[in-house]
Amino acid sequence: MRNLIFGIVALLILAACSKEPEPTGPTVDIDAGKTIAQASCAGCHGMDGRGEAGDIPNLAAQPADYLIDALHAYKDGRRHHAALQNMTAGMSEADIRNIAGYYSSLPPLAAVADSQPPKPGASSYEEGAQIAAICADCHGENGYSTTQGVPSLAGQQPAYLIISTQEYASGSRGHVEKEAMLKGLEQIDIEKMAMFFASQPPVAREAPPFGDPVKGEPLSAGCGECHGARGVSYDPMVPSLAGQEPYYLMNAIKAYRDHERKHEEMMTDKNDQEIEDIAAYYAIQKPQGAIDQSVPMQELAAKCDRCHGPAVGKASIVVPSLNGQNRQYLVDVMKAYRDNDRGSSMMHKMSADYSDEMIEAIASYYAGHPAQ
Repeated sequence: MRNLIFGIVALLILAACSKEPEPTGPTVDIDAGKTIAQASCAGCHGMDGRGEAGDIPNLAAQPADYLIDALHAYKDGRRHHAALQNMTAGMSEADIRNIAGYYSSLPPLAAVADSQPPKPGASSYEEGAQIAAICADCHGENGYSTTQGVPSLAGQQPAYLIISTQEYASGSRGHVEKEAMLKGLEQIDIEKMAMFFASQPPVAREAPPFGDPVKGEPLSAGCGECHGARGVSYDPMVPSLAGQEPYYLMNAIKAYRDHERKHEEMMTDKNDQEIEDIAAYYAIQKPQGAIDQSVPMQELAAKCDRCHGPAVGKASIVVPSLNGQNRQYLVDVMKAYRDNDRGSSMMHKMSADYSDEMIEAIASYYAGHPAQ
């Protein structure tokens, strides 16, 4: 009897081991995906997954999860593209999985380096320098102020500069002379000017004839929460204070304290002497430019590779592969993220200080690498 029981147990174990493994997820029908792709997608993305124009992305060998997420985003209205929204509106979950499965199963495309070279003409940097010349009389050459009470613009956060300039141009900041001076500037002109000033290296200052920087350091503790350590801001919406013109700092802080400038409660507990100490402290801190045009391409790409690199598909977030992608498409998408026209706060914050030239360089780098 004992041997019989052992025999039965052994047979049960063998039977269990011989069973086919249960499927771990929804099945994908590559042939069905190919049929849908031929009818709906091939006109723009080809049957081989290559974008038919420079501003159309390549889909071949992209991670299936990313393609599924992108199709859902068009279907749900999170991404705005009328044709793709109409196309995906009638797709079932199975259709979306099958299309994604088809394109992700295709072999990587050969890289086409600089398939869409930059358009000839003056760079945004050069155009920004020409526009910025109107500010030199007050804010100094290249935005470094040597006039008491006038702020430096060199090395400042570009998004902050853009918003401030827009407010002056619209009259909402109540400065008639600046409103008249900026009249006629288009939004793109303001952006180019801001990027130029942001890329200028700020200059360290000597201690002002007022205030005590040593006493100002502990008094500035609350400021560091927004303006960064020692006044160097990494938030595109918050200005840097390090190396700023000291009289401007002193007057601005007092204006916030006295509610002459609109802001939430700021410095309301500080007296004049304490404000002078804070201004003296920030004025002598080592400034740092918001944009470094000399950053090596490898360093810029290393930031992108944290999510889009060789481990793509293994991360907890769904991201596309960039290698071998159409250059102009990459340029358009990165500019949209930078300008906050495409919904990703992480991408916007990372690229907010990228000039057009930096974006073009990143796009060329990835377009020239073979897809993986």
